[in-house]
Amino acid sequence: MYCNNCGNRMEELQEYCDKCGNRAGMKGAATAAPSQMMYIREKSTGIATLLALLWSGLGHLYVGRVGRGIGLMFAHLGLIIGGVFFVLVGGLFGGLGGAVGGGILVIVLLFAVWVWNIYDAHRLANDYNDSLRSSGRRPW
Repeated sequence: MYCNNCGNRMEELQEYCDKCGNRAGMKGAATAAPSQMMYIREKSTGIATLLALLWSGLGHLYVGRVGRGIGLMFAHLGLIIGGVFFVLVGGLFGGLGGAVGGGILVIVLLFAVWVWNIYDAHRLANDYNDSLRSSGRRPW
């Protein structure tokens, strides 16, 4: 005997399919075996925002976007290290004007990445919660 839903081989007296949980002889999800309730907690937009304020990428890690969070952490750190290097090189070769110009450019870039990071962490926490409320599953 085979499952009508997924085609898995079943024993003759088996009531539910081992693979998909479908009831023997029935087709469709409406006849599937009863499932257990699982509670998944929503993500706090306040915590995501606060973590993003502390350091770029922390809010993303909290929400579950690990790759984006690590990327933002490295981008933030790279801008700081690159900024120090840029100011030192600009000071050596361009004088005080080069150092100040390089410093301002790096500060503007750092601030832009930091503000976008805060906005994005807050938005992702809202998206996570909206998906959880509508489908009952995590979005990513």
